[in-house]
Amino acid sequence: MTKTHNALNHDLLFPLSFVYQDTKSPQNELSDHMHDYYEIVYVYNGKGTFFIGDVFYDMQQGDVFLIPNNTIHRALPNKDDPVTSTIIFFSPTLIYKDMVDDSFSYLHLFDLTKKSKTYKISLPQKKQVKLEEQLQLILQETTSQSMGSRHACLLTVHQIILDLYRTRINGQEDLPEGNSYSSEWIKDIFFYINDHIDEVLTLTTLAQKALVSPAHFSRVFKETTGIGLIVYLNTKRIIKAKELLLETTHTVATIAEMSGFESMPQFYRTFKKYTDLTPAAFRKENRMH
Repeated sequence: MTKTHNALNHDLLFPLSFVYQDTKSPQNELSDHMHDYYEIVYVYNGKGTFFIGDVFYDMQQGDVFLIPNNTIHRALPNKDDPVTSTIIFFSPTLIYKDMVDDSFSYLHLFDLTKKSKTYKISLPQKKQVKLEEQLQLILQETTSQSMGSRHACLLTVHQIILDLYRTRINGQEDLPEGNSYSSEWIKDIFFYINDHIDEVLTLTTLAQKALVSPAHFSRVFKETTGIGLIVYLNTKRIIKAKELLLETTHTVATIAEMSGFESMPQFYRTFKKYTDLTPAAFRKENRMH
């Protein structure tokens, strides 16, 4: 286990990483973020905006953000009062899957989050205290390296997921979305991109759709999301391609077209850049698991 983002894949036997009470500033936040890991982010204090999927949320004390795998996300901290948070990164392969109770699975929490596109849970004070104690317990286990410390960490992560699932199904799933759009047309553009991701989408065409100049569109899009338009479009297309590779028997060429890539070389080049695998290798490796 480690406190750095870059070491997530260094320990394949125990793919879990823990970043404890890290204070984010806009300068050190990742420019764009999408990976195969799941994340649980807990906010201790500070302010900011969290862009997850196509939704913006205000960040404040006691908020938990659930980030399923292959979901675009970026924190945009307030420069005067940056957020301090703890983050748990983990591979779904670590999570207990055997069904003891047909009505519950640990991964249901993330499935529900992805389906509802509701990535935030605001905890009441009592539950904040419990979660903070659980996170401190993980910290103690990661630093002590006692016998069974990894098992202890994993057990605590499972308990956190169960607690959050119970909180969500008890009425927390209807929390309002954030309203941190700097321009109203941004939300419409997200919907438009989702509905037309298989088409050629250029800065010019999207700016025309938003009724603004290309320069204004580009500036506001980057300021609002923290992600450039090209990176955003490529990431959305790779997410769709990965889903099609695993869930359909379409050929790679068909999937490239359905995902909005203009040519096979562009698809292969972009896919390998984002996943370190060719589309065929990704399909083979992940269907074996």
